[in-house]
Amino acid sequence: MKAKGPDSKEPNTIAPALPSWKAFVIQLSHDTTPESGIFAGRVEHLTSGRRQRFASGKELLSMLMRLLRDLDAPSKDQ
Repeated sequence: MKAKGPDSKEPNTIAPALPSWKAFVIQLSHDTTPESGIFAGRVEHLTSGRRQRFASGKELLSMLMRLLRDLDAPSKDQ
């Protein structure tokens, strides 16, 4: 988001570097350890409450990207 110039009647607005609507909690399973080679758990989007389980780092990243794409879609239509 761009800041408005001095002649603008709108106040200056700066988008936060870490917006709260992009906040997630990642909970790892008990079996996830460097030694086991297991990387599994659950990811939850804090604002919407949407959550999904993952069984690998690749699945986690895929889910995060899909959730972000889904959450960002409505704002592009406005």
